[in-house]
Amino acid sequence: MTDIEDRLRDAMTARAEAVRDDERFRTLPASRRSSPLFRSWAPVAVAASIAIVTTATVVGTRTVASPTPTVPAVPTAPAAQPTPYVGPFAPPVKQVWPGAVHEIPTKAPGGRVFTPDVFVTDRVVVGAGLTGNRPDGIWSYDVDRRRFTRIAPLTSSNASSTLVFGDGYLAWSTLNDRRTEIWAVPATGGVPRRIASVKAVIIDDSYSGIDLAVADGTAVWSPVDGGGVYRAPLKGGKASLVDGTKGFHLADWPWAERPRRSAEERSASRPVEHLKNVLTGEARDVVPPAGRTSWNDCGVTWCFNDIEAWRRDGTGRHALPGTARGYLHSGRFVLLHQKDRDGRGASSVHDLATGRTGRLFPVPTRRGDKAAPTLYTHEDMLRFRSGSGTQVLVDLNAAAR
Repeated sequence: MTDIEDRLRDAMTARAEAVRDDERFRTLPASRRSSPLFRSWAPVAVAASIAIVTTATVVGTRTVASPTPTVPAVPTAPAAQPTPYVGPFAPPVKQVWPGAVHEIPTKAPGGRVFTPDVFVTDRVVVGAGLTGNRPDGIWSYDVDRRRFTRIAPLTSSNASSTLVFGDGYLAWSTLNDRRTEIWAVPATGGVPRRIASVKAVIIDDSYSGIDLAVADGTAVWSPVDGGGVYRAPLKGGKASLVDGTKGFHLADWPWAERPRRSAEERSASRPVEHLKNVLTGEARDVVPPAGRTSWNDCGVTWCFNDIEAWRRDGTGRHALPGTARGYLHSGRFVLLHQKDRDGRGASSVHDLATGRTGRLFPVPTRRGDKAAPTLYTHEDMLRFRSGSGTQVLVDLNAAAR
């Protein structure tokens, strides 16, 4: 193992518990995909703009050919922009989705730090057990029985990144000898098995990892740097590039997206503008509402900017009860910063499909306010420390039901 690989593994496995609290939302790098039915995004704005240009050309030609003077078009008034929300805070998230919120221990047996990644059922969450900031096993926790169970051991050669789940399997990736390795194990327990090993995309000695998911009996993934959608059978076999996915990035299988939104910042004002179903060839483009030319993120159904949301086809635009942050989660949830009329702040989660909002915790807005806990975000789950030795999990898939 090279020095860079060793340092990268330490950084990835330690990150979940060693991040300094600076009151920002955090996205764990490999956790965007965590279920067999994922989220996603698309391409119709391009077609719409082409149609507008074509129409303008035709009208111009008719004007030249007609002896009748044309009447100048009346300028269209710009679409009204909503104002940022200032109002009462949402009720506590436990009150809004009682069956989806759980308080669990931060330590697994043996004093290991437990970092949950994904719910495999409504009542069982799975994650890594860390000793000395290195994963040494995969553990589950039953929220009803209040009991930990070890699913599989981990070694230095297959130490896990963020776990994903689908088709009854847990999967994760590692970096070994400048190759990305993908490992899997049944969620019921067993010995981890390496199912793929491919050349890692390393740029300037920096490795960004992959976005990984499990679906249709395969592991599917895209390098964070480089793109293309790849897959390999869970039972083992050669990894292959999915036809027609060059320039695209894994979104919600079988959807691939372009352009990808950066994991750390807004790299494009129109992220995920183009979607392509890699199995059927169907293409979808974002059609923003009138007057909207950019957005923060888009899914198969929903898009949003800082203070409003709409469906992918441009309908259903509505103001958000707060200022949006980060990504779309589980295809329909957004994180919000809420502010009341007294200037106090709170972090909340909002369901675009139902309009329901749950408050996670207060955030400091003035000197002397208590610091907010760090919020760790996964594709289908939120978590934060709730006290000494406890953490709160919000299962977004359960909240969506």
